[in-house]
Amino acid sequence: MELEEPTASEQSWLEVLDELCESTAVEVLNETRGDIDLTAEDTAFDDLAEWEGFDISAEIRGDYLRFSQLGSQWRTLDPYPDLTGEFCLVPLPLAVHEDAPEFPSSLYSDEQRELATGFRVIDSSPLTGTGSFAVVRLQRGVGNPEVWFSDHQTNTLWRMGLDYRGYLDALRLTKGVFGWQHLFTEAPLDDQEFAGTAADLQTMLDVLPELFPDHDYSDLRARLRGRT
Repeated sequence: MELEEPTASEQSWLEVLDELCESTAVEVLNETRGDIDLTAEDTAFDDLAEWEGFDISAEIRGDYLRFSQLGSQWRTLDPYPDLTGEFCLVPLPLAVHEDAPEFPSSLYSDEQRELATGFRVIDSSPLTGTGSFAVVRLQRGVGNPEVWFSDHQTNTLWRMGLDYRGYLDALRLTKGVFGWQHLFTEAPLDDQEFAGTAADLQTMLDVLPELFPDHDYSDLRARLRGRT
């Protein structure tokens, strides 16, 4: 495989991995720093448009990552509260050509399963095995795909209030803390069913600003206050 220098966007993701590795309050359990995959090129989007009619906008095309894979599985150390996270990003040009994830008919309605035929996984937690993942939804005539979160704890498909670029921006901040996506779904965080998720999100927003003070978490804090 040929090697190439990372773009500014790709470099920002390498810095996320460095931040986790260099923090004395974090134990990185596993890390993946794949090489830049030159097969993950912009031309893949042209093929997608020509063959399947899904025309991804130029704005989204310009923000994809070319790492063959990139991710981290980590946890906080004492004396900090227990906080765990994982992310595993797949290059968008490769993700869009993968098959849609399967959703069993015993757990999901026909309507949900039909919706999911356009899903392509962009982020998951394969090492921890939570079964949850984020996807883009491919639709003809939609250049900026919707982002959805499949939460297997509730067997629910949640549309997120983020596009692909917004998802990446939020993931840089949260570093894959489990359940962070629900800050951007309509999950009822003030209900008992989501009490554990809401508590974990509060812990995240107590701990991460202390560990990574160079980042601004004020918008995420305001979002959580408005939901609980």
